[in-house]
Amino acid sequence: MKRHIYIFITFMFALIATACSEHSRPDNPEPSISISEAYDISRTEATIKATIERHGSGTLSYMRLVCKNISEQNTESNGSFILQGDPSISTFEFHLSDLNPGASYSCLLEAGTETASLKSNAITFTTIPNDLPKVSDLTILSTGPLGIIVKFAILDDGGEEIIAAGCEIKEVGNHEKRRIYATDLEHQPSDLQLNITGLVPSTAYDITPFASNSSGESYGETLEYTTKESVILTEPGVLAALFESNNITDIESITIAGPMNGDDFRTLRSFLGAPSNGDSRLHISDIDLTDVSIVDGGGSYDGQRFTIDNCISTGLFANCISLRHAKLPNSAISIERDAFSGCSVFETLTVPAGVEKLLPSSDCAALRAIEVSEANPYFISNQGVLLNADASEIIWFPCGKTGEYLFPSTISSIGENAFLGTSITKLIIPSGVTSISRGAFAGCSLTEIRLPDNLTNVSEGMFQNCSGLISVYLGSATEYIGNFVFDGTSIRDICIAAEIPPYTMEDAFLNGDSTIFGLCTLHVPVGYKKLYSNHRQWGAFSHIEEFQP
Repeated sequence: MKRHIYIFITFMFALIATACSEHSRPDNPEPSISISEAYDISRTEATIKATIERHGSGTLSYMRLVCKNISEQNTESNGSFILQGDPSISTFEFHLSDLNPGASYSCLLEAGTETASLKSNAITFTTIPNDLPKVSDLTILSTGPLGIIVKFAILDDGGEEIIAAGCEIKEVGNHEKRRIYATDLEHQPSDLQLNITGLVPSTAYDITPFASNSSGESYGETLEYTTKESVILTEPGVLAALFESNNITDIESITIAGPMNGDDFRTLRSFLGAPSNGDSRLHISDIDLTDVSIVDGGGSYDGQRFTIDNCISTGLFANCISLRHAKLPNSAISIERDAFSGCSVFETLTVPAGVEKLLPSSDCAALRAIEVSEANPYFISNQGVLLNADASEIIWFPCGKTGEYLFPSTISSIGENAFLGTSITKLIIPSGVTSISRGAFAGCSLTEIRLPDNLTNVSEGMFQNCSGLISVYLGSATEYIGNFVFDGTSIRDICIAAEIPPYTMEDAFLNGDSTIFGLCTLHVPVGYKKLYSNHRQWGAFSHIEEFQP
């Protein structure tokens, strides 16, 4: 019995072997698929190349890359994702994005034909982990005896949210450090600006910018800054007391830090030559108030006005006849009209970083330049002339500035009293200027002026008290003449290119106690003399002539 079974099994193996040897090899083998090692790996991206090797006419009906985050300890949170590829292409690149920094991934390629499902080799790779932030060097914007304004940039957040940034400050040779933090980082621009205060006079400091994220903290290059001597006020109203026992008469400059109220400014004004019943032993010409905070309170600084928080108020330095140079408080937000009125030797003014409102002062005959802190976003200086931030308006032309002034091409308006009392004698106003505010040229030394053809309004008091002004050209678009435009002038010729007589205010042609009608010749466009002669006000001119505009 056992022998028969053995023979049968032997016979079956022989049949199978014969059948296999006779069966022909498939003429349409399945394609081979593989993927390469990942490359161009970053914190959140990577690239993988797929290769399809076809061994016959068989084609793939689909191809996809399956990736899995294998670095997570909790298998339920392991993220898998699938990227579809083009099965008709022999080589195909898969660009992976939105990966986790510092995570490991396993990937393989799946594909299929009508008759088979295929899988490639598997690869693993790890994305670059997040890093510490990168911080730029410090840039100095403004300095003071007890403080400094700096800025720096976070060049790279390291792939993580910045959770803190600022500056670390320590005295040179002293290991004790303190920090000033930038606030509201979420809404800060890329450049962070810090006002570092509370420093000690005549002391060297190391100032180092820093930034931190969840990966740690990094630092920028250290800046060494040395403060200088200053008068330190720990409370307002004590400036006079500091000089009670001092018999000092040769001080030309003074630096003050701390809060100052009306009493303090009354004392300071006496040092600067203003009429005062206070201490007048000092005749100071230069002041540095960079680190002063102006506060309300105390008595009147000039007998009728009082200090206002963070305001260079009207008359605060008026008639300070020894004042030549002034650095104003960084905390000031406004400079009111005539704050420096009557400062006859005042030469230079620097507008602080925080000032957002500024009006000119009169009778500053020596003022030749107005400069602006680089940290100020509201104003700029052009050739020593104060403009608004986008250089579209002239705010203040210094009285002591001489020579020809070339208007920037961006100027479209001239502010109220902008050229008040200036010594300039001739101006060429570009055609782009469409607005000139009242009193813009009042009291200046102009002898002649030509207004642009597209200016419609000649504002109130535009040339008032320009005693040397004898000739004015008004453009073809002129529609309105305000009151007192020619009051206090020596006007002899008005040329107006407008074909229709402009509307005039009742006192437009007033000049002192009389009018300009008898002494001034009115020049009007050819063919329009009759129209002007029949006008109620324009017709009052004794001499009307025609000209070709």
